[in-house]
Amino acid sequence: MTCPAVALTLTLAGGWQAHGADTIKQLQTANISSRMQKIPRAYHFGSQGPGSIFSNHTGHTNRLIPVYVFGRKVDLGAVTGSNSRYRDEEKLRSTYGFLPEHTVNPTADYADQSDLYRVQADAVARGAKHLFTVWFDGLDWQTTQAASIAKTGRVYTSRKGAGLIFQEDRAGLPVQFGYVVTSPTHDKNEPDVDAQTVRIPASSLSGGYDFRIAGPNPWTPGHLLAPGYLKGQSADEGDNAGVAAVGGVLHAYTDSSQSAGEYVTGIKSYNNGVNVTDDGRFVPTLFWQLQMRGWKAGTVTSVPFDHVSPAAMYAHNVHRDDYQDLGRDMLGLPGITQQLRKDPLHPGLEVVIGTGFGQNADDTTRKGQGRNAITQGNMYITDADKAAIDVKNGGNYVVAETAAGVNGAASLQAAAEQAVRAGHRLFGFYGTSTNHLPYRTTDGGYDPAPGIKGTAEAYTARDRIENPTLADMTRSALTVLGADPDARFALFVEAGDVDFALHDNNLDNAIGAVLSGEEAVRVVVDWVESHGGWDDSVLIVTADHGHYLVIDDLEALAGKR
Repeated sequence: MTCPAVALTLTLAGGWQAHGADTIKQLQTANISSRMQKIPRAYHFGSQGPGSIFSNHTGHTNRLIPVYVFGRKVDLGAVTGSNSRYRDEEKLRSTYGFLPEHTVNPTADYADQSDLYRVQADAVARGAKHLFTVWFDGLDWQTTQAASIAKTGRVYTSRKGAGLIFQEDRAGLPVQFGYVVTSPTHDKNEPDVDAQTVRIPASSLSGGYDFRIAGPNPWTPGHLLAPGYLKGQSADEGDNAGVAAVGGVLHAYTDSSQSAGEYVTGIKSYNNGVNVTDDGRFVPTLFWQLQMRGWKAGTVTSVPFDHVSPAAMYAHNVHRDDYQDLGRDMLGLPGITQQLRKDPLHPGLEVVIGTGFGQNADDTTRKGQGRNAITQGNMYITDADKAAIDVKNGGNYVVAETAAGVNGAASLQAAAEQAVRAGHRLFGFYGTSTNHLPYRTTDGGYDPAPGIKGTAEAYTARDRIENPTLADMTRSALTVLGADPDARFALFVEAGDVDFALHDNNLDNAIGAVLSGEEAVRVVVDWVESHGGWDDSVLIVTADHGHYLVIDDLEALAGKR
């Protein structure tokens, strides 16, 4: 096929590089400039099929999500293959609270995302001392494939693939590979953040996974007559008609809060809640359970520190947008759930690092965060709360944050070393006007292509200098958590901007975010292999949900046409 891009010359010296042009940026730019035209493309977003407009969907999907697992004390096979709960009606009924239609699959290989809680807990029971999760928000199998192909110039079409560090065996230790269903119990909900109660309306779409339509694995296409099934609650009339025509029903796709919550509690629930069940119960998380047994715990993210994926590792709330209260939970401060006696005061995470700096609150903040929200100052953490946690004021955290002209990586690492010397915790608070770390785009630059609205992000030299990378953040977190060689700890690292990029239908940014996340994985791997190896440590690389990237020409992504 002929793609709307110029033929390019590539080299494979130490990874993928473009000579004289940036392949993915050119493809992305061309797709945006022609986004309403029906033409052949290297890739598109949505259910419209090849040779059509660029996008008909910017939301999540109900795709299966890949999982890569490392460690000698962890067994993904305990929940996949013949052990899949999707082969058993009663197990599915227990998981969802009802039996989803067309979801039992006698030959299912996939697990449920809630099973990954059990995989982690079992690894701890087997003696694992260090538990790592690297979470690529929004990363499905297709985006992983695109990132690998763009990086290496080599094409693969099935299974775990190769080319990214988390796809490769380590020192004779095979990577355990699988995939999971992430669908929620329900999509709609009616929360009251002031009362911390929730109701599931009758109109809510329920979850499930129909392998006959969506496919038995991530690389096998689903039913060609019902591609709209993956769009779940976002499906239009045409999508609905296609699903009905093949004898199916729609199932809801997850949001990040429910998915992260089931990963760390083992309990599937409604979209937008943070470790709260459909009937309003607050469920303890694995991070808190481990902390009560003497472990340390931390979260790192490229997006606001109390966005719901990192927040869900520890906090509770009926709605994900109650940021200031979620931040209080993470930092050991009393918030709305303690005021209402819904949840005990937890000691707080030992390490919390992310963005959100410079994001101002306003009256809209109060609508999402309830009556106790402060609308003067920062949206994610109040000035009073930040002062309360600071060791300068008698708090528990060394606070490092964006400062004019100050190197962010150096300032964060210095704060980490200070925390270790004095026996304190670490809070890192960074970011730009875009509310996430600057995108390192596919070619390694910081020059994003335009997204679905026709605009591209731009960064100043100060944005680059004043912010650490996700790898820098991970390194500083390990400085604190790993300071005591006998300490047991759990660390959650999120490449959250993968999701931001895919909502923007921007493959250049998405691949760059994946590669930035890969560098964070490399930091974890290097730490493990220099601190006891894979006998003591477990690493799980996965995601919360997919988007709707469809690659129509693999060779074009590889720069070969």
